[in-house]
Amino acid sequence: MKKPSVTELLQLLDKPELIQWANKQGLKGIDINEKRKEYLSIGNSIHSQIESYVRNGENFISLDVQNRFKMFISDKEILSIETSIETDYFVGRYDMKIKWNGKIYIIDFKSNHKSIYLENRLQLVGYAMAESCDSFAIVSVPDFTILNFKIANRKPYEEILKSLSNIYNLKNQIENGKLQ
Repeated sequence: MKKPSVTELLQLLDKPELIQWANKQGLKGIDINEKRKEYLSIGNSIHSQIESYVRNGENFISLDVQNRFKMFISDKEILSIETSIETDYFVGRYDMKIKWNGKIYIIDFKSNHKSIYLENRLQLVGYAMAESCDSFAIVSVPDFTILNFKIANRKPYEEILKSLSNIYNLKNQIENGKLQ
C-alpha cells in the first residue's frame, strides 16, 4: 500500500484557524479558491527559486528577494535542500536542513507566516522522524523572517502522526471497499 505524505496526514486534522481565515476572506468578497491558488503559486515559485539558487546559482526573479535570502543564509551552513524522507508511516519532503549557531535545524519555508501552528510542529517532527535534528524553524517568505522553536518532547507529536497514518490507511480501506 502506498504510504501517505505528511501533508496528506495533516489534511485529516480540523483547522479552525483556516475556517476563520476563510470567513474573513468571504466577508471581504474574496474567492478563497483563487486566493489559495495564488498563495500556492507564490510559495511554489519561492521554493523553486531558492532551490535553483542554492543548487545552480540561478538568480531569483526579484533581486530584492534574492538579497533577503542571501542575508538570511549568510550565517548558516546549508546541509541539504528539498530532501525526500520516508518513515514506516509516511513519506515527505522537507525544504532545508541547516547548521546554525552549532545546531542542526530542519526548516520549512511558508508564505507570509506569522505564527507556529500545531500542523507546523507535526510536519517538522515528521521530517525529524527520518532525519535527525536539534531544532526546527519556520521561515516566512519572501521576507525570510525566522520563527524558530524547539520541541522538548517530540513523542506526543510522533504518536499523533502514527495515529493519523493509521486513520488515513483505515479510511482508504473503507472507501475502497476493503473494510465493511
